Amino acid sequence: MTLSHLSTRFGMLVAAALLSTTLLFGVAGQAQAANAPYYKAELAAPTAAPKQLLRGVFVNCDGANCRAPQAGTAPKNMCITISRTYGEVAAFSAGNRVFDATEIAACNEKTKERIAKN
Repeated sequence: MTLSHLSTRFGMLVAAALLSTTLLFGVAGQAQAANAPYYKAELAAPTAAPKQLLRGVFVNCDGANCRAPQAGTAPKNMCITISRTYGEVAAFSAGNRVFDATEIAACNEKTKERIAKN
């Protein structure tokens, strides 16, 4: 083998190592982002309910604060589901979108109807 062949092979080896490293960190970053809280709800009263699977993601509540990664559902539907499962929602956000008082009232409306029927 000539020096030219060795240099080419070494270059290919370095390129493959760089590509592998880039892919590894890219996938790890995406997996970490998928588990980051996207939905954030503050309940009107603390709950002792365990983590539950709602709309395809696990919602975990610690006292009155609930967190969940992004799901394939509309934010209002997640808000309604959290309200029905854990109780009245006092504040809710999905990513950078913060629900206003009217939207929060709509989340809690179905919960109040359900309680009234029982």
